[in-house]
Amino acid sequence: MSAGPIAEVIKRVESELAAFWASPDDSRDKPAVKTRASTMNFVAVGSRAEVERLKEQAQALAETHAGRTLLITIDDRLDPLCVQADWSAMCRRDGEVPICYDSVELSFGVAAAERVASVVSALTISDVTVIVELAPGAPNVLGDALAPVCDRLVFDSAETCIERLAAVARETKAPLADRAFVRTFSFRELVARFFDDMPEACRSIRRVEIARSAGSKPDPAALFLGWMGSRLGWTFEARGPAQAGGPAAVVGRARAADGAPIEIALVDGPPADEQAARRIDGVRLETSLGGKPLALGCVRLEKAPATVRWTMEGARSAEHLHPLGYRDETWVLTKTIDSLEGDRLLRDAVLAAASWSALGGGPR
Repeated sequence: MSAGPIAEVIKRVESELAAFWASPDDSRDKPAVKTRASTMNFVAVGSRAEVERLKEQAQALAETHAGRTLLITIDDRLDPLCVQADWSAMCRRDGEVPICYDSVELSFGVAAAERVASVVSALTISDVTVIVELAPGAPNVLGDALAPVCDRLVFDSAETCIERLAAVARETKAPLADRAFVRTFSFRELVARFFDDMPEACRSIRRVEIARSAGSKPDPAALFLGWMGSRLGWTFEARGPAQAGGPAAVVGRARAADGAPIEIALVDGPPADEQAARRIDGVRLETSLGGKPLALGCVRLEKAPATVRWTMEGARSAEHLHPLGYRDETWVLTKTIDSLEGDRLLRDAVLAAASWSALGGGPR
């Protein structure tokens, strides 16, 4: 560990890590050259309270995506112009070959944080991608500085307000990846499946109702509406408070690409655990096919919430049960970083979701 002026601390980190990689592995009778796993640079940015969780996440990620990890935060207890660094290197054997990777934890003083981009540039391994994840508590000054210089930006819209994410997205050309978008893939895929062989019905949607768990964390309906609206050319026009005596907690309006009005209803279900992200419990659509009404539903089963009932009623009739599947957070994070091409779908969804959220209607 070292603390002090930025230039001195970074020079020491670079020197000691270089010495580690240059020395042979002498843990066995015959010394061997260390093989560094350089699949990527993973930069996790968060608050001091999130550091331990980010460490655990990085260690789990290194089992399949080893490289260099930088854990970055701001510590107002430090001298404002100083940085504190703690670094380590780990090796594991893959047969006879030691596979090694390293990690650097950086805590910036308040004023020193403005130099985070140059520090990251100095410490990352060249010629491999730089993945930056903004944890929910990531200080804005760090996120704003790193978003424009990374190769992929990861976040979690289930934990961070969509307006903040949209602001960061506008400042970077890097591909975006959202943990929440990965978690809700099954819901989006099942809703899209309604229109596989009747695309005209998606242009006739006149009402969208989304049920989700109540709670204080960001509303997952915003991103889902952003995805639908951006794909179908909707314009969000209004959003109001709950209707007295009505089932919808929030009611809003959108305008379809052809100018037709669309009603949006958001329904609060049972509250989520105080520490848990809110989830989507059901999506219902009212549309038409060949001039006949068509009601579509994709709703979690009350007694088996990992399964949804998929229904069509009216112009067509069908009913199926579909498991949503379970994915742990290590899998979710891996999925967000495995594909490095541009994700225009997510970017459009985030910006459209922010336009919906900006209409207000009271805190949800």
